[in-house]
Amino acid sequence: MHKISTRVLLVLIISFSQIAIAVPIDWKGSLELDSTLLTDFRRTNDNCDGDKGMCITPEGEDNARFQNMILQLNPNIIVNDGVTIKGELSTGNAGGKTSTARSQTMGSSTTRPGGNLTNAGSYYTQSTSSGLNLNQLYAEIYADTALYRVGRFAKHFGLGAVINAGTESNDMFYSGYEGFEAQLEIQNFHLDLMWAKLSTNDEPNGSNDAYESSVSALYDDAKKELKFGIYYALREVEGDNDLYNGGSQNVTLIDVFFSKSWEDFSFGLEIPMMSGEVGGAYGTDDADFDANAYILETKYQINTKWNVGLNAGMVKGDNGDTDSFEGLYLHPNYQLAQIMYRYNYYGFNNNDYNVFDSSIVNSTYAQLFAHYKKGEWGWKLSALWAKADQTAKEGESYYNHAKRALSDAVATEDQSDDLGYEFDVAFEYQWNPSVMFSGFLGYHVVGDYYAFSDDEDELSTTNVMSTGMRLAVEF
Repeated sequence: MHKISTRVLLVLIISFSQIAIAVPIDWKGSLELDSTLLTDFRRTNDNCDGDKGMCITPEGEDNARFQNMILQLNPNIIVNDGVTIKGELSTGNAGGKTSTARSQTMGSSTTRPGGNLTNAGSYYTQSTSSGLNLNQLYAEIYADTALYRVGRFAKHFGLGAVINAGTESNDMFYSGYEGFEAQLEIQNFHLDLMWAKLSTNDEPNGSNDAYESSVSALYDDAKKELKFGIYYALREVEGDNDLYNGGSQNVTLIDVFFSKSWEDFSFGLEIPMMSGEVGGAYGTDDADFDANAYILETKYQINTKWNVGLNAGMVKGDNGDTDSFEGLYLHPNYQLAQIMYRYNYYGFNNNDYNVFDSSIVNSTYAQLFAHYKKGEWGWKLSALWAKADQTAKEGESYYNHAKRALSDAVATEDQSDDLGYEFDVAFEYQWNPSVMFSGFLGYHVVGDYYAFSDDEDELSTTNVMSTGMRLAVEF
């Protein structure tokens, strides 16, 4: 992800405009604005030690209020019948612990001339600045046998639990690669081969780079509404590369996907499995890696207005053993609810953590939902239950999955596995074909898992509520 200044962006737009005279160019994109309020995100009103247990440091606020903006531009340049150039420009913070790939926190760059109120006029003069990130830029080359992609691109597989291209509305992240991909299609069979860079160190000889090679096979029969696929990838990170906290890594991903539909009923199943060596990527010593998850999505279409379904999953967590790491973090785009899993709450009072970089991990969950759609209006209701896969045990070390770090000392008490319940209601209103207005209300009944303080007295839990509004414009 590279950041582009306003001046460079202007040059690019002028250049694209000149190119458009010679070749067809199509601009698509979206603008999304949202505002969110969270109450009692610390999940307790007690004073506690933020370095122990599930306690979030009491310094700062108990409530959070923030606004975000996502501007996404997708140019599509048709060079000729065999070549198309595609890309993605978006808002985003290229650096900093709280940055995301696409979202820009509104007001975060506001400044006043002189940095004070000495000049009375400065009180009314603010300026904001935000460059655009070049997230994707690649050439699609069409041949008789395959489609080739060369450059910087995103990938997606299965339900998007691990490999997620970020194509849905309000997706802040994406699985990005820089390299070469060949997509072969033979009737119902799809075969993808890829080699890509993930990170390049300072040395030009490539001795400390990070890269990945993968092959995926998918059988897709539209008539039978059946899909079955396997994704196989090898990721290697050299010892001196600072990707994932440094340390050499060799990780293998095997991701199995299956989906089937019968008239009004459909379901999808994804089983990602990771193994290998991850070095110090998760705050441990050089550790082996052995993690997996089971993700299930089902839906039943009752009639033209109503559909109901069940989402369920088992995602492994780590037990605190320093010799191996067993936790699997799903892609941060893969979210189920408005509160649980959606934010890393340590980041609201601590800049060392990215608020939005939060994943489903260490959890067994089940969610019932019902969706109603009539005309321009749509309503979504859901109820989520979850428990932790791994918890702290008295006299043993434990792993804090939100902080992504081992505890400094052994636990002094056992921890409950109850993550609690969440109830959400949301609406959507299609103002016109290009404009969507939506809002939500979520309520998390906090479980005793968050009462763990690694001290003599447990924390008293406080439930969390979240409300928000969003405006999305597609063009």
